[in-house]
Amino acid sequence: MQPVNISVYRPGTVLDDELAGLGYAAMRGWPDQRPVTAALVRSRLRPPGKALPTMLFVSRTASGGLAAAAAVRHSAAPGAPARLWGPVVAPEWQRRGLGTLLLQYVTDYLPGHGVVALTAEIPASREHGCALYERAGWVPHSSAVLLKGPLAPPARPPAGGVRVRPVGVSDAAALGRLYRAVNPGQGSAVAENTYWRWGSDERFVADGLLGVDGAVGELRAAALVYPLIHASPGEPAEALLADVLVRPGEDRAAVAQPLIAAALAAGARHDAVVARAVVPAAQRDLLADLRAAGLTAREDIRYYQAPLTSSARREAS
Repeated sequence: MQPVNISVYRPGTVLDDELAGLGYAAMRGWPDQRPVTAALVRSRLRPPGKALPTMLFVSRTASGGLAAAAAVRHSAAPGAPARLWGPVVAPEWQRRGLGTLLLQYVTDYLPGHGVVALTAEIPASREHGCALYERAGWVPHSSAVLLKGPLAPPARPPAGGVRVRPVGVSDAAALGRLYRAVNPGQGSAVAENTYWRWGSDERFVADGLLGVDGAVGELRAAALVYPLIHASPGEPAEALLADVLVRPGEDRAAVAQPLIAAALAAGARHDAVVARAVVPAAQRDLLADLRAAGLTAREDIRYYQAPLTSSARREAS
């Protein structure tokens, strides 16, 4: 086994395909199994906006094959958490301490100064994965629910008394105001950048961002779906329902249900046959909306937070 290599992640190289293959092999057979493409890897690792570069930690075999990898992606928004991707270990190299080794490298790399780092989604049924973080001093932060459901092209437009339409660049300001109304703790900079943040993901399709009009120049609700296009015949194409925003006080039965139906129909138009969503456990209204749309809970998801570094502990004391 070669030493762990630490480098700045650069999207658009052959490494994207290597990381996609590693990611799919590591999750195959688990509840979070899904198609993993180079585009999905880039969506997770490409630094957003003017964020610090994503740092990549890679371990290769003596023959040069990819045995394990992890990455830290920083946020462009002040105070927002960095995100850990991995450690992801090839099945044939698991249970040999590689995940622990990479996680130690990541933990040592993370800066202090109040920077918070969270894991990506960890299925609760992956008990060895949860134990890996807990042994390293990472602490539970929050939880979510993974939902999935079959997709089929609708025989007719979704029922409901509202008109669902595509949201474009001219709606960017209204989408930002809606995002802030739903997520008041995220800050104005994050909210104002919502359209550009969502649209910069290469999985973005113009008909996958939908909204319901409110007062002049405002949106009552919006939904974002990313179809995951791939060529593997053994894995059904998915549509990720990445976000659903409903302005507080709206009649969810009248607004959310036709909006979600239209978003899922958009995914089906891009040949997806499975819908997927990961929803914070506290968002009970949205969980109910998705169940009404035909999605079912498949797994509890956990997020862990990195331990404070010695410098951060001194600052907090």
